[in-house]
Amino acid sequence: MTTEDSRTFGDIGTSLVFENDRVRVWELRLEPGESSDLHHHELDYLMVQIEGDNISARFEADSTGTFAGADELEGPVSPGMAIFAEAGGRETAINNGTRTFREIIVELKESDRESALSDPTIMPLQHVSLSVRDLAESLPFYTDALGFSELPRPDFGIPGAWLSTGNGVQIHLIEDPNFEPAPGPHVAFETPDIAAERGRLMALGVAVGDVFELNGQQQAFFNDPSGNQFELNQPPARAAG
Repeated sequence: MTTEDSRTFGDIGTSLVFENDRVRVWELRLEPGESSDLHHHELDYLMVQIEGDNISARFEADSTGTFAGADELEGPVSPGMAIFAEAGGRETAINNGTRTFREIIVELKESDRESALSDPTIMPLQHVSLSVRDLAESLPFYTDALGFSELPRPDFGIPGAWLSTGNGVQIHLIEDPNFEPAPGPHVAFETPDIAAERGRLMALGVAVGDVFELNGQQQAFFNDPSGNQFELNQPPARAAG
């Protein structure tokens, strides 16, 4: 990207290793005498040095965060050493050693839930309630096949269960022997590899429909023992950077 003062900022690292909605992981690899792109750390990050002998960083005058006020820092490389830094640094890394320098950089993204909680105009989703005909029959599907964990639940006088999905949203089950699921309504789960997740569920005895594409997204549907419908959804691959 190019800022108003015409500086051009490049990538944090030389190659993107992994990314999801929580982290972005880079490898920075510099040969002796080589410099990185000028880059801006817009997220808090963790650096883990892998190899090398000496490294320096040259900071822009308007850097903020951990390295605010710094001009240039230089030091020996300690493989395995982890360094946490707050966002705000604008810098160029220089390998002023005699060996290849490698480092893993983990950028820490704000989760969607944390972002929603900090925005008073957004009401974050807390839980979804689903009816099931037989709680004892349904519960293993949610804990074993879907991997959810059971939470403490008050005694409401009717059988049910509260489940943690692991991403801040709960699913609450309520037993209703007369429940009949309506066609159409469903809950969707995002997956980075729909083929692998479909295979895992089918190996556990869950019947999952064929994968198809809609608006660039890969989708497949399956049901719980009471007929509630669920979707596996693999979004289009995110662009690197």
